[in-house]
Amino acid sequence: MVKSRYFKSALRMFKKHITRFLTLMAIIIVSVGFMSGLGEVEEKIYKNFNNFYISQNVSDLIIKSESAFLPFNPKAEQNKQFLIDKFGEENVMFGFYNDYEIDGKIYRVNILDLENVNVNKLILTRGILPTVNEEILVAEGSKGLKSFDLREEVSLENSQLNMLLGGTNFYVSGIVESPMLLIKDEEPSIIEGRSVDYCIYVNRPDAIKTDAYISLSDRNLFNAFSEEYKQTIKDLKAELSENLQVDQKQILSLYENYGIFSLHSYAEKVGDLAIIFVIFFLLVTALVVFSTMTRLLDEERGQIACLKTLGFGNLRILNRYLLFIFAAAVLGGAIGLPVGILLTYFIYSSFGTQYFMPDFVSGVSLGYFGITLGIILCASLVVTFFTGLRLVRQKPAKLLTPKAPKAGKKVILEHIPFFWNRLSFKYKSCLRNVLLFKSRFFMTVVSIIGSTVLVISGLGLLDNTIKLEAGVALVMLAVALIAFAGVLSALVIYNLANINISERNREIATLMVLGYNNHEVCGYIYREIYIMSAIGALLGIPLAYWFLSFVFGFINFGSVGGVNWFTWIIGPVVMMIFTFLSTLLLRKKIIKTDMNGSLKSLD
Repeated sequence: MVKSRYFKSALRMFKKHITRFLTLMAIIIVSVGFMSGLGEVEEKIYKNFNNFYISQNVSDLIIKSESAFLPFNPKAEQNKQFLIDKFGEENVMFGFYNDYEIDGKIYRVNILDLENVNVNKLILTRGILPTVNEEILVAEGSKGLKSFDLREEVSLENSQLNMLLGGTNFYVSGIVESPMLLIKDEEPSIIEGRSVDYCIYVNRPDAIKTDAYISLSDRNLFNAFSEEYKQTIKDLKAELSENLQVDQKQILSLYENYGIFSLHSYAEKVGDLAIIFVIFFLLVTALVVFSTMTRLLDEERGQIACLKTLGFGNLRILNRYLLFIFAAAVLGGAIGLPVGILLTYFIYSSFGTQYFMPDFVSGVSLGYFGITLGIILCASLVVTFFTGLRLVRQKPAKLLTPKAPKAGKKVILEHIPFFWNRLSFKYKSCLRNVLLFKSRFFMTVVSIIGSTVLVISGLGLLDNTIKLEAGVALVMLAVALIAFAGVLSALVIYNLANINISERNREIATLMVLGYNNHEVCGYIYREIYIMSAIGALLGIPLAYWFLSFVFGFINFGSVGGVNWFTWIIGPVVMMIFTFLSTLLLRKKIIKTDMNGSLKSLD
């Protein structure tokens, strides 16, 4: 019988606070979705590119020399054998590439044995491999790289090139993607100050070979430019410079590949931004959860007293509140996980506007998700446990006694007669309530400050990426930040406003009994919410300035000076709009307050 009462009581508690439960769950969905989604982008890029690096056997080093591998060099065979012995035959390929100017355009010409490409494997997207000498392959076109259609005739009028190829007119047999041409913007040419317009591949197994393409046998060493990989490449460059028997040579690594290194740099920036914004999101979320559960427990004083008189132990009573936040966090996290996966995919796909990205490998990565949900869950349970423990240790008689009203005293504004004496009674009453309840004021203002900082930061990042043309991926990241920060802000304001109204049922009922109409009662509550929101939104501006300065310095990109002047206005305005919408949604709750139930005395 007692156990049945306990469970019925727990169910009533969930039902009574269902709006608060759903709001908490929504906040956790947004927070976990954003934090896990943004946090996984860098790792997903590295993982997918590492898979691509292995599958296409991307070269780690390219040796370019005018004589190292040519027949007239008596050391040519020795040089080739040295590379094969050191790296393995399957990881060394010899060929030729150079840039030529033809009719004002720059052509990158690659001469290879196209039927036996074992390093930097090409991806044939359309057509077939060349079957005769007059057929060539052409790289896929992009914003910065032009292409040709299948079977289109290509004229390569260049005396030096014609000697190598034995002709001038060719036909396109296939279109390919090259793992060495990842960027869709301009690819820098060997010819200084120019960019590559066309990239073609010619099949000549027996042509001259001046270049060696080398991939490391340990393909796991790369791991997106790990420190170990960097040191290995540095050591290998020094060793090859010493051992190859040739005077003039150039040893290039993936660090000199503009597209690959650019992709890595942008992924790294996204990763750095993720660290900063995840931490800030986490702090705002933790603060809101703390505020919600602290005030919920305070509202449950009478129920806790009843359970104690029925003989329930302190831990048993606490379990219902721990279950409340545990259920909200776990359900929120479960829904937040697919939201995070979608966000990761969204930002990853945005890189595809600037790079030829490897396919997105689906699958759940629980790294950031586990960390963020784990921190939120642990922090929520700890806060709920210790806050609740303080209450359940009190005697039932004390818990059943309503908390004494806050002692009336002058607030700081009353010491400014010039300002205070000009206010009407309703505004004096409003300001007294705002400033007298310091805990409520602090929690609300700080939460709104955090939300304002996130919104302004997203807008400021967007301002800089657009002005500096820093890449679509960062623009999409800024858009995602604005969207998620906006939703979080709306939920935070709604949640805090809802709590404020729930705590003041007796006050609202008293106003109704005194004859205040619905508009006047709502205005009485709304004014306080608007004042606290305005203070939080305005204080968020200088903190956002400091935060953005830190962010831009941390990622070595952009500046606070690049933020549009109206962004500093839009952020607070957005917060006030969310506040206004939240109060509209809560109007029904205010005017439907049960006067009889709210005014029942617990003395």
